[in-house]
Amino acid sequence: MKIWFVSTRIIGNDGVSLEAVRWRTILERMGHKVTFVAGELDRTGILIPELFFGNPKVVELHDKVVFSKNNFKEIEAEVFELAGKIEGKLREAFNGHKPDLLIIANCLSLPMHFPLAVALTRIVDEYKIATIARHHDFWWERKRFLKSSCFPFFKRWFPPVSPYIKHVTINSIAQKELKEKIGIDSVIIPDTFDYQSTKNKKDLFNKSFRKDFDISKDDVVFLQATRIIPRKRIEIAIKLVKKLDNPRIVLVIVGRAGDEGREYKNKLYSLVKKLKVRVIFAGDYVNFHRKITGGRRKIYTLWDAFVASDYVTYPSEVEGFGNQYIEAVYFKKPVIITPYPVYESDIRLLGFKSIEITEKLTKKDIELINSYLVDKEKVNKIVESNFKLGKKYFSYEATGEKIKKLLNSWSLR
Repeated sequence: MKIWFVSTRIIGNDGVSLEAVRWRTILERMGHKVTFVAGELDRTGILIPELFFGNPKVVELHDKVVFSKNNFKEIEAEVFELAGKIEGKLREAFNGHKPDLLIIANCLSLPMHFPLAVALTRIVDEYKIATIARHHDFWWERKRFLKSSCFPFFKRWFPPVSPYIKHVTINSIAQKELKEKIGIDSVIIPDTFDYQSTKNKKDLFNKSFRKDFDISKDDVVFLQATRIIPRKRIEIAIKLVKKLDNPRIVLVIVGRAGDEGREYKNKLYSLVKKLKVRVIFAGDYVNFHRKITGGRRKIYTLWDAFVASDYVTYPSEVEGFGNQYIEAVYFKKPVIITPYPVYESDIRLLGFKSIEITEKLTKKDIELINSYLVDKEKVNKIVESNFKLGKKYFSYEATGEKIKKLLNSWSLR
């Protein structure tokens, strides 16, 4: 089957991009041909720049809707004009042969690109293409959209109701809210990871990770593997290092500033300077592909960073599911976590164990972490148990069965 996987961007290590790659692998193992289609793309596929939410015209329309008091009808013509151009680009890319299945990642969930949502919905309905809309997060989960006066537009297109679209949510909370707010049923398929792979091994390339960042073999590496955006609450991880007051502990932050600007990253820089703690911002040297720069500096992958770490910090306020949690489980790293809603509703209840702390970083929290730092047996017991659970619930095999069931509901093979 010919499948197009469409997103505003498929680039770097953000959750939507990583899941796109994982779904492609799963589908290709089933025998399907998968093509990425995106506005930013660092993998092979079809690049259509107009699909990127950072396109200047798209940003202008977004700001008019979200941050001004415009009635949607005042800018409707502009939205539909650009939607028409995007439809033309997609038809041109079809080249007379429409895909058998579209998988749309988050474009119909979060109102970052209004014209794209309109264009995709009209293309789906016109060509009668079987479509899976995968929703990582919704507009009602973001404060900036709740301030807008354009709720009717959001409800019409994010996500749309179509006989050709089946909806996938990544957690039970989103499934319930989608049904209550929009009246749409969905299937839960959470984040996934290849538990049969050998990415969790030290090799000739990544064995120098610590050395390249001036980290000794006796140091304890706390890894913050998320993007640098406010809802990840990375300041808690920085303050945690300060409170632990252990010169061997170093916090390695491998993410980059996200689409919410660099202001938050600058605040973190200031906090590190103020608290005088060991923190390494390694994002410029961690990407999706390994390579060696012209200056002979290694660019590592996120997986290399996991291999070199001892613990994973995960102080997020909210997560769509928990990509970095599943990755930590695969790499057999204990997770220091401030429990967020989906973790409590969809992960912990499956039996997963974490080092659960509060955002206040109480004396009890510090004592709990210190108890793990001196008890390797306790750590090993947790990570081995978590790995078995991860393989059962979040592996490619488990996810593949859910995708097959969804495809079979259309009689697609």
